[in-house]
Amino acid sequence: MIAVEDKCIEGIERRGKVYYMRWRVPARYAAVEKRKEINRSLKTRDIIEAKANLAVAQRSLLADWDFRLKEARGETTPETFDAALEMLREIGVPYRPQKELLADPIEKLLARIEALEKTDTQSAMVPAVLGALDYPPVNFSEMVSIIEETNKANLAGKNGRQLDEWRNKYKHAAKSFCEIVGDKPVLEITEQDAMKYKRHWLTRRDSGEISTNHADKRLRFARQLVDAFYNRFDMPNSERKNPFKELKIEKTASEDNTPKKLSLPVTWIKHHLIDQNGLEGLNEQARDIATISAECGCRQSEIFDLPPDAIHLDHEFPHIQLAPESSGKYKRQIKNAASKRPVMLHGAALEAMKRHPKGFDRYRGKKTYPGTVNNYLKDRKLFPEVADGMAGKYTLSCTRHTFEDRMTKAKMTNEERAYLMGHSVGAVRGRPVYGSMPDLELRALYQEMVAFPTASWSPRSIQTLRAEIDRLAEEQGFRVS
Repeated sequence: MIAVEDKCIEGIERRGKVYYMRWRVPARYAAVEKRKEINRSLKTRDIIEAKANLAVAQRSLLADWDFRLKEARGETTPETFDAALEMLREIGVPYRPQKELLADPIEKLLARIEALEKTDTQSAMVPAVLGALDYPPVNFSEMVSIIEETNKANLAGKNGRQLDEWRNKYKHAAKSFCEIVGDKPVLEITEQDAMKYKRHWLTRRDSGEISTNHADKRLRFARQLVDAFYNRFDMPNSERKNPFKELKIEKTASEDNTPKKLSLPVTWIKHHLIDQNGLEGLNEQARDIATISAECGCRQSEIFDLPPDAIHLDHEFPHIQLAPESSGKYKRQIKNAASKRPVMLHGAALEAMKRHPKGFDRYRGKKTYPGTVNNYLKDRKLFPEVADGMAGKYTLSCTRHTFEDRMTKAKMTNEERAYLMGHSVGAVRGRPVYGSMPDLELRALYQEMVAFPTASWSPRSIQTLRAEIDRLAEEQGFRVS
């Protein structure tokens, strides 16, 4: 407790039984604050509460003075805009644009004006309450950091490689827009600017330089950057006019059914990736990642990002567990919720994983793997030739397309294929999913149906595996015939 009433301790003075703020105005704010000292009731008799109220009041005053200094210099920044909105929150008044306020009943406008009764007319609170607060003039080139800020929660689980991949698409969008149209404040971008940007990518598509998908993504990323500005500064929907909103580049008739990536021949996968013929010049980790992803139908990143505790080689049914990790040394995201799954290990995949029981530290969390292996295969002309009349290309990720072909030839149902691929079963069914998911033993049987034989192991026949699946179902009380 403060024992002496007329002393000011830490900016607090007690008058009678009530505590007051008594705070000298910092000299740097003399241009925008005429008072030398602030005297204001803290509205409490408790010293602990008084100190808390003092901190809030000081923060509010500093934000107001900083805003006014910036405004006096002709500057409006995201920080000063946030400070003004924070002041509104403290008095319980939401920000609304002036146009909306003028359309409201007069009583609502009067209530806002009454909230300013004891406010300095020079305060940033005045334009904020009356809806005359200008949005900060953030240039398009600055929007990469803004969109990252507005997506902070979604990005928290990404590892370094994943974050770079996400960030780079917006960096490219901001850079290309500035080169094509020019850097300008987001709110000054016109529909004509957006059309100029679209024409650039459309021309490149029509010349055959890029695909429609590539061109359309450029428009989408630009649209998302503008939306990020609206979200960052809580702009009401009625005020949002994204010039990229309706812009889209449609596929040409010849593109509609053209696959971008082709399924690699099964015999090629067996020879090069399962038996590892021709891969002698690659390091062992690179070879074995290729083997496991090809055998199991996984995305390459699902394999090389594996943390040690996701590898279960001593289990009755050896497997790896694909799941996101939101923090720590092995932080990573996976593509979507359906991608979270166990992947059973047979044959060459099991042998390769046993060589790396702690995972692949050479490539984990990095972006070098796909380029390393794809360039190796291209440089040595190991990829098969694309047949005449076929459009598309081969890359190592095409093994996933082949994996689906392998399941189709094994007469697996859409749902069984979705379980192994990490696709949404609900999307396959076209409705919500009910019932239990396959357990490890059942998944192991499905995976064995498409497994490649090795020198030391051969999968059982599909008929035998189907009979085993039926036996397990009958043991659980299901009728299967």
